Amino acid sequence: MVMAMATAMLTRSNSRNNTQGPALLSLIMGCVAFPVFAGQWTITPTIAVTETLSDNVFLSRTRARGGLISDITPGVRIEGTGERIKLRFDYQMHNLLYSIDPSQNNQIQNSLNAFGTLEALENWLFIDASGVISQQSISAFGASSASSNVNTNVNSNISETSTYQISPYIRGSFGSFADYQLRYTLSSTSSKAGDAYASDTRTWVGSLKGATRLANFGWAIEGNATTIDQGNLRSKDDNRLRAILSYQVSPQFQLSLIAGREENNYQSLKMEGHNITGAGFEWSPTERTQIAFSREDRFFGPSNTFSFSHRTARTAWKMSASNDVTSQQNQQTIGLGTNYDLLYSIFAPALPTPEAAAAFVNAYLLANGISPSAQVQVGFQPNQIVLQQLRQISFALLGVRNTVTFTATQNDTQNVSLLNGLGVGIGSGPSQNNVNQIGASVNWSHQLTPQASLIGTISRSNSKGTGTNTLETTQQLMSLNLVTQLGPKTNAGIGARRVIADGTANYTENALTATLSHKF
Repeated sequence: MVMAMATAMLTRSNSRNNTQGPALLSLIMGCVAFPVFAGQWTITPTIAVTETLSDNVFLSRTRARGGLISDITPGVRIEGTGERIKLRFDYQMHNLLYSIDPSQNNQIQNSLNAFGTLEALENWLFIDASGVISQQSISAFGASSASSNVNTNVNSNISETSTYQISPYIRGSFGSFADYQLRYTLSSTSSKAGDAYASDTRTWVGSLKGATRLANFGWAIEGNATTIDQGNLRSKDDNRLRAILSYQVSPQFQLSLIAGREENNYQSLKMEGHNITGAGFEWSPTERTQIAFSREDRFFGPSNTFSFSHRTARTAWKMSASNDVTSQQNQQTIGLGTNYDLLYSIFAPALPTPEAAAAFVNAYLLANGISPSAQVQVGFQPNQIVLQQLRQISFALLGVRNTVTFTATQNDTQNVSLLNGLGVGIGSGPSQNNVNQIGASVNWSHQLTPQASLIGTISRSNSKGTGTNTLETTQQLMSLNLVTQLGPKTNAGIGARRVIADGTANYTENALTATLSHKF
């Protein structure tokens, strides 16, 4: 009954106002958590006030007007672990007040990052639920925001986007023969940019994994079926079945062969089938180094995936490359994510549990005055199925008082959901069937005292798109911030930034910021 209620509510949420999202997710998580709510729970209310003095509130060359922007942000963070449940809920409501035309520009923006998991039946039935609300760029070529959790400027290229997901699954074993898992996921995405960016996705994923009588040989069968509904557009269906044979050459090195079949209607009104063949390997030459590579022949051509990670006592390195079909439903934006995402991906393999990794990263960000929600590099929100070629490099250098993080990305997307030669365009402007982005960002944090840190950031990105016409935007960001702890629960900060955008988006902005925050 609980699952049926939650599923129905989630399905209907796509047509509701985005401000109801946090309450909806709280109700879903509260329902599934009710039987096992006892445990260790922490509820932390927060309040923050940020004043921004900008010389270009509208991020426009022709309409450059200076003004003061006030951001009053109450929030709440809930973290808990019960006997059979884990929950993380972080919500802020940004009340933005403008000195320029307040009756037209004053607004409320929501920010949410929540995840909960319940062991409904011991060691067999599990339920995951999650929710994200963030501010996303609609077009890769318009003015962008310095942060994904709030857009302080008046910017029509930014839209509040919310995604809610509920995912029950079962897992177990058929004796010594094989381990099994079956998962159903229902995801609902909505955007204030309009119904073109709204969708519901239903996915079934199942797997069987086992060993053979031959030493070091293993096998797996994996299948999934996905349906994507986007308003008045036709539904997209994607079904895949793979068989994987693996051989453990040594404790550090494993080879695998892949064969399967897929069918989808991305490029046709009817389902079209294609064979899948491929191979891959995983290699861990040391505890601190992991390398993995796989290649499959898919309906769009070769699909390659590569990952490399290495860490030392004071450094962490990560490199990845992939070529695969993705959509808005798989990624809310195409970008590198936040500072928290970057550091979590770097440090999580070195820590025993996800909870330990999250605690370490949060403590590290707080100690060094680095904003966890700031975007490493802002991407864009696609409203179509795309073939994405993504390459990323990141590393962190950890000193006694200095921390340096570097990220670089090259992201090429090509529209594959074509109907009669025409695709659904990216953004509200002309159709951009191919978008190429490249960018890099350097973040430096220096701990002046045990309570104060100085943080500097330099980033540069270029976006170029071709379709019915050609669009291109280059953006540079430079910022310097001083943050300090005034008390055990109170922090303050001052900062300055300069943004230069050339091309389709053409403007400059200089801004001073001051922030005071307190947690209760």
